[in-house]
Amino acid sequence: MVFLGIGGIGMSALARHYLRLGSAVFGYDNSRTRITSALEQEGAQICYNEDLSHYPGWDSEETTVIYTPAVPEKLAWFNFFKAYNPIKRAQALALIANDHKCIAIAGTHGKTSTSAMLVHLMDQAGLDPTAFIGGIMTQTSTNYRLGSSDFIIVEADEFDRSLLYLKPWASAITTVDADHLDIYSDGKDLLDTFDAFVKQTNGPTFTGSPIDHTIQIGSPENHCWASAIEPEKGAYSFVLHIAGQALQTRLQMPGRHNVYNALLAASLAHHAGMSPEKIASSLPLFKGIERRFEFHLQGSKVLIEDYAHHPTEIKALMDSIDELYPNEKVCLIFQPHLYSRTRDFMDGFIQQLSRAEYCLLLPIYAAREEPIKGVNSQALAAAIIRAQVVHEFDLVAKVKQTQASVILVVGAGDVGNFVSPLKEALS
Repeated sequence: MVFLGIGGIGMSALARHYLRLGSAVFGYDNSRTRITSALEQEGAQICYNEDLSHYPGWDSEETTVIYTPAVPEKLAWFNFFKAYNPIKRAQALALIANDHKCIAIAGTHGKTSTSAMLVHLMDQAGLDPTAFIGGIMTQTSTNYRLGSSDFIIVEADEFDRSLLYLKPWASAITTVDADHLDIYSDGKDLLDTFDAFVKQTNGPTFTGSPIDHTIQIGSPENHCWASAIEPEKGAYSFVLHIAGQALQTRLQMPGRHNVYNALLAASLAHHAGMSPEKIASSLPLFKGIERRFEFHLQGSKVLIEDYAHHPTEIKALMDSIDELYPNEKVCLIFQPHLYSRTRDFMDGFIQQLSRAEYCLLLPIYAAREEPIKGVNSQALAAAIIRAQVVHEFDLVAKVKQTQASVILVVGAGDVGNFVSPLKEALS
């Protein structure tokens, strides 16, 4: 097996799957990270440059090459493996999942949180699923789980319409919000894709979004909903209503929106055979996901890391911060992700980033994109009061100059690299 972009969160889960099955794995990525180092320890051979001599020389007829769209087509490795008929990550995931009871979580926000909660619930119930998750689960320190049952839990990514490769046994759609407008012509185009996904699901699709042929959750007249939601020191207690039962439970994860994600996970777990009582007793044991409202400091200084990279996600984050720390000054460090997303949702970013007392913007994380003229962090900062663009070498000093007691490190790029030096400086 060959993986181009092996260090990506989705690619690394696939690589782990094949390593656990005993396959030889070779991969390329442009830099060594905690994930690639872990993969090397697990048995993968990884190259960090474009020296083709590092390839073990496996025969093309016996080798599957999997790539992520984040890998540029001009990459030497990409051109070298064209003769191997490479396939996209989404295709490879579907080849594994579609032969089993695939439970797929789709939606523009909250896929990873919902998926990780479902993995936890089904594990607690002894349903023993295999799972491919778009984040590192705190409980297990990995994004992959190999199970012995027929259940496979996957995230159904809407980017590049990748979710349409899947034929799920059951599914959920977290939210339907405009995004990836480089792929979709408008909101209707995106909604039509989710409609097609629902039609490809063999069983029920649970959602709180207005989509035809789905089972609605979240309101008293629905199959599953929550009442008496109360914040408690970064957690939430609530009454879980499911299958006609009302059960007190608790979610050890900040963010009121995560209660909704828990309802989706509970609905899917119940459909898979888990009892309401076991769901309610298992939810409080869930320990969260790295980079999803993850606390790194709690005390006179609070340091939180979050993956939010869309205005809707930043709104959910800031709503939770307002609820948890209503009288504290907030410093929001944000790394915009993609030039196209920054351009398409400029007004939304301005509105949500303006909610913090201090906003420090890092340069845009380009990922797979080339720069777009006039789209940069400077343009974003110019429209936000108390915002400024900072660079790696002076970020920590700029944060220390603020009067903020709550510091947020936010974005989907490599902004998480600054958490350790910030934690050391603020401790």
